[in-house]
Amino acid sequence: MTSYFRKLQLLSEIELISLDNLTINKKLRKGDFLIQEGEICSEIVLIKSGILRSFYINNDGDEITNCITFENELMSAFSSFITQKATDENIQAVCDTDLIVLQKRNLELLYSQSINWQKVSRILTELQYIELEKRIASFQKQTAKQRYQKLIEEHSNYIKFIPLQYLASYLGITPRHLSRLRKNI
Repeated sequence: MTSYFRKLQLLSEIELISLDNLTINKKLRKGDFLIQEGEICSEIVLIKSGILRSFYINNDGDEITNCITFENELMSAFSSFITQKATDENIQAVCDTDLIVLQKRNLELLYSQSINWQKVSRILTELQYIELEKRIASFQKQTAKQRYQKLIEEHSNYIKFIPLQYLASYLGITPRHLSRLRKNI
């Protein structure tokens, strides 16, 4: 996790060492949940290896994938993490996944020790907002084919690990439509 935060160029080596002392490693097997609907999120994770997907269950009982997160990316049920209220979100390992975990209480401790950690938090919140805005815009401005091509460009080595129904849901199309897209690309 230290290398992720080092890239932001805001924290001293002492502040980064403090982070290392407060994180733990966690392994999820394929299909295991990081968090499930109804729970309160108390951690942020960095994916060392593997893939996590976030999904909601709609009124018909269908799983709607809203986010897929890859190696060297942060993941959390952020709304629940911030508000400390139960989440509507489920976060599940798509394949065996190794994580570095930072508990909310430890993040609060870091905030109390350094204003730089508060700046980091603001930057991460801003980045999450930007990603959300990009995702919404992609549904309004791009075709499913364009969204799929972008996913291939950015994460081609991971696509083979994601089941077709999760990819289709993430792209906002049916698995049948995704199969046709794949044949044409």
